[in-house]
Amino acid sequence: MSFINGLINRLFPAKNLSVAMRRAGYLKDQTGIRRRYEREQESWQQHIDNTRGFVVESARKAASLKSVAVLGSGWLLDVPVDELSQMFEIVCLIDIVHPEPVKVRARKLGNVRLVEADITGGAVQQAVNARSFQQFVDNLKNIKPDAELSGYDFVVSVNLLNQLDIILCDYLQERFKVDSQQLKPVRAMVQQRHIDSLPVGKSCLITDYQQIDTDLDGAVTATTNLLHCKLPDVDEKKEWNWLFDTNQRYSVKNNTTFKVMAFCF
Repeated sequence: MSFINGLINRLFPAKNLSVAMRRAGYLKDQTGIRRRYEREQESWQQHIDNTRGFVVESARKAASLKSVAVLGSGWLLDVPVDELSQMFEIVCLIDIVHPEPVKVRARKLGNVRLVEADITGGAVQQAVNARSFQQFVDNLKNIKPDAELSGYDFVVSVNLLNQLDIILCDYLQERFKVDSQQLKPVRAMVQQRHIDSLPVGKSCLITDYQQIDTDLDGAVTATTNLLHCKLPDVDEKKEWNWLFDTNQRYSVKNNTTFKVMAFCF
């Protein structure tokens, strides 16, 4: 489909992200996600099934089935790419980097396109290029997202919203020695920009919104809100718990559960 190919080239211009990705820690994080999944596969399965099921259920309601964009496709653990490939003429998987097994799978399916893009709208490159934290903040206020997504018939943001600011802010904190209070406006800007980029009337959003840490006896030791943006106002949504870490590796001496919400708007 020449229209979709043109859309990809226009909305996601090719950029050399590899240096910025490595410096900011994105490649290391992606490897870490796979390793955590291998440790936690049984605990994650319900969350993966819930996510995949919600995406398919939502996609069936799309007004047109020509093209779908999946933001944050990663390892495809929670993305029902086979089902989407059968439903839509073109499936665009969009992430900052695509693992090699995903590239192989996309080639086999035939109608799946891989797009490498900084979904933060260029914030990763700005963080690497900035000479000071204030310069980064000033630049962040002016940059616009790379992706204008309204050209797709359906858009899925899959377990991504809360992840957009985490690696970025960890990098900023380490590089510029800023504290958590200074990073709050950055988190809000990055998350809100993502919400605002999703086209109203044809978007599906799945995100974890709260972290609950429990000790080995099951007592809650900490509850952390993960979102810093205003979510779309919807009448219906689904929620579930994601048993994220049962080996006390994410939070020392604690197991970690994420509360997840999913809705269309």
